[in-house]
Amino acid sequence: MTFKKFAMAAVAAAFVMSSAAAMAAERDPIKPRAPASAKGDANPIASSADSVATGEELFQEIGCNGCHGDAGTGDGPASAGMDPSPRNFTNPAWQDARTDGELRHTIFHGSDGTAMIANEAMFDEEEDVWHVINYLRSLKK
Repeated sequence: MTFKKFAMAAVAAAFVMSSAAAMAAERDPIKPRAPASAKGDANPIASSADSVATGEELFQEIGCNGCHGDAGTGDGPASAGMDPSPRNFTNPAWQDARTDGELRHTIFHGSDGTAMIANEAMFDEEEDVWHVINYLRSLKK
């Protein structure tokens, strides 16, 4: 992990831990959290075993698992007390309702009314976010 990523992860964790109690409740996992214009952004990286493995490695390295948990179920160690709780990426209804472009937008820009912060600076390469999205898609149950 580069120092830049480590520092950003530390700042993100501190922000999440300090502001979790102040977050507004989101009870509907289907509610759109990205602008409609993001829906059409297609993933240029085909899903493959290599892409999913790269995405999983980045998910762990960047620190997504701190909130979302190692298995992407929203039960990471930093999730305690968050309202709403972090996204459960295994939820098929949520998976079916969101496009890859919406996921990219939320990862890069955060999600208003939740503890999800902007993470664009965590990615060294533009294509890395698409690998993470391929990994998230592989978690659908």
